[in-house]
Amino acid sequence: MKIVGINHLGLAAKDPVKARWFLAEVLKLPFLGEELVKEQKTNTIMFESSVGPTASGARLEIVANQDGEEGPIKKFIDTKGGGIHHMALSVDNLDEALVELKAKGIELIDEKPRYGAHNSRIAFIHPRATGGILIELVQATAGHG
Repeated sequence: MKIVGINHLGLAAKDPVKARWFLAEVLKLPFLGEELVKEQKTNTIMFESSVGPTASGARLEIVANQDGEEGPIKKFIDTKGGGIHHMALSVDNLDEALVELKAKGIELIDEKPRYGAHNSRIAFIHPRATGGILIELVQATAGHG
């Protein structure tokens, strides 16, 4: 398995509208788009984490429940409050990464890749296997990240 780098940090905001305003208007981070991932009942709001020629490529993703739906983000905020929800790592080959992790006995939430925001393929590693950190593996498709 080859980790290419940090893809994004998923931020569970108690007030996603205010968080979006802060990242866009106060920090002036470039807005990359918003997408509802219905399968996960999650709305994603993606920003670059830096500006200029030294931009790292890592992004900040505000995650919020789909309006009117009970889902994983509401549960997280209700039990832990707002904060970092997950760390997403880019991998070169998600299928191979999952095979390798399973062979090492690592507990996975997703045994097979699923659709993620921005036309990506994703899979989550269970926090019990990582010391309590929810890790998302992301494989970008051509033209997306």
